[in-house]
Amino acid sequence: MNDAVLFLDGDKCVSCYNCVRACPVKAIIVEENSAVPRIDEQRCIACGNCISACSYTAISAVSNMEAVEQLLKQEKEVAAICDPSIAGEFSDVRDYRKFVSMIRRLGFSFVCEVSFGVDLVSRKQAELCQNLRGKTYIASHCPVVNMYVEKYVPQMVGNLAPIVPPAVAMASTVRKYYGQHVKIVNITPCLGMKKDNVRYGDSARIDAFLSFVELRKLFEKYDIREETLEYSDFDEPLGCKGSLYPIPEGFVEACGLSNSLIEGHFLSVEGKTDAINVLKQFSKHGNEFNSHLNIYFCKGCLMAPGTTRGQKFLRHNLVTDYSARRIKTLDKEKWKENMDRFSNKSDLVAFYRADDKRLKTPSKQQIMDAFALLGKDEKSKHTNCKSCGYDTCTELAIAIAQGIASADMCFSYAQKGSRIFNNQLKSTKEELVKVQSRFDKLKEEFGIQKNTNGELNRSLSLLIHHIYPGIAIINSEFKVVESNAGFIEILGDDAKEIDEVIPGLIGADIKTLLPNEMLNHLEYVIKYAEDVINKDFEYNDRFINVSIFSLVANKSVCMIFRNLYQEEERPEEIIHRVNDVIKENLLQVQQIGFILGEGAARTEKMLNSIIKTYKEQIGQR
Repeated sequence: MNDAVLFLDGDKCVSCYNCVRACPVKAIIVEENSAVPRIDEQRCIACGNCISACSYTAISAVSNMEAVEQLLKQEKEVAAICDPSIAGEFSDVRDYRKFVSMIRRLGFSFVCEVSFGVDLVSRKQAELCQNLRGKTYIASHCPVVNMYVEKYVPQMVGNLAPIVPPAVAMASTVRKYYGQHVKIVNITPCLGMKKDNVRYGDSARIDAFLSFVELRKLFEKYDIREETLEYSDFDEPLGCKGSLYPIPEGFVEACGLSNSLIEGHFLSVEGKTDAINVLKQFSKHGNEFNSHLNIYFCKGCLMAPGTTRGQKFLRHNLVTDYSARRIKTLDKEKWKENMDRFSNKSDLVAFYRADDKRLKTPSKQQIMDAFALLGKDEKSKHTNCKSCGYDTCTELAIAIAQGIASADMCFSYAQKGSRIFNNQLKSTKEELVKVQSRFDKLKEEFGIQKNTNGELNRSLSLLIHHIYPGIAIINSEFKVVESNAGFIEILGDDAKEIDEVIPGLIGADIKTLLPNEMLNHLEYVIKYAEDVINKDFEYNDRFINVSIFSLVANKSVCMIFRNLYQEEERPEEIIHRVNDVIKENLLQVQQIGFILGEGAARTEKMLNSIIKTYKEQIGQR
């Protein structure tokens, strides 16, 4: 089973770093050049503090709902083992027996209490305490505490009581009671148990987990309501005082030991701050402690991250009331028989090992380098605003040196960078306005030239149609673009008939209209942009003089046809005038190309300058 129990959705994250602040082991890190944090699964202890700290629901627990539904669809028997905290969570269900029926309706073959597992674990813990030989134990019933000790106080691993958590003890018991084939689903508010489960196997394994929040979702999905169901009790084996387990002092009472400050065997501690502090103090001053440690990383299982938001003391009262009613009706002889049957088994033994995840303290120079990056020094410009998720600027500098934080997390650093960026952005905006102005001017000039070119084209077309020699404008695809009546006349009767349908033969393929000898010259002019002047051809019983001029290199040409059997007035003058018109048109086209090329070059230069500025800004950040 994957030990990742938390998921951080980068799309929802706003980089407020509340999760960094809430994480007691700084397992939520922000890498260089990334504003979005990520969860380091190797350092995470699945305490779930980050979930409640995130106002944007960017962090959530990895759900087992689908896995549970798949298990329940199989033909194998599946048992639900329920944490005693259900009494505080499901106060809206009037009778716990209705709650059991609701769970059965989901498809579970057996519904058992983890409270019997607590009874087994607490008896084992009591034996350790009563056979005291000078060693102080840390009760190992809280998986989060166990992982914290292994990773961050590894020198105290030997003080962890070698006992499995209650849910593991219950899983093993259920399989011994109902068969090794039974699948186990733990209904629990604890995320730590989901992560810690990878260390257990065989009969002690738990196949899937459901938080109380997820259980409510399944009830809603399948429309399961208590008013439609009859009573149903938990399956054997039933628990006794283990039902008080959600309350820190309740575990001590389940052990059958005193909570007296003078005669008591345990110092009970709850909440992440006190839990960490007592472990730190115990690691330094263990010889001064005269009692064992009963530590809950949450404020009791009543307030664990798998519950809905609720009121602690109201839940405290609900749990004690539920426990009192359960113990009152319990068959004590049957309970003792089950306790004797399943106690003192090797299944209850756990071995905890050091898994040191403490980060190396950076050198003074590394810390100073981090301060320099932040624009601070060792003693000044410290705001200690905590917006980065660390209590002091010094802690942030150390975290940067350790590689688990980024300078961008610092509010003052980010503000300074924002001001620089805004100034650069303002300057760039001004440059863009100038470029836009020049572009608009160029666009206007292009519009003028385009209109002028259009007028020239219209003038050329009129000229072509009003002179006697045959004239045709041909494009690079050998299509007729423009022609006059003289051209149609030279081509003959067939062309005249086509002209009636397609005036001027516009779009016609010139290759179908001219002999190959003429076409060879035409192809030459189009390909090499070299004019062919005064070539004589025999065509349709006529003697034709042809001149071919390049208008736009490799794009279009002009062909002038003269019927040498007809008398014309000063044909050389006509040709001269046509040449003048063509050359003037070519000059205009060249001028337009020059203006567009120069403007494009200026625009490209300005845009490249802007791109370079942005890249430099990004590189500096």
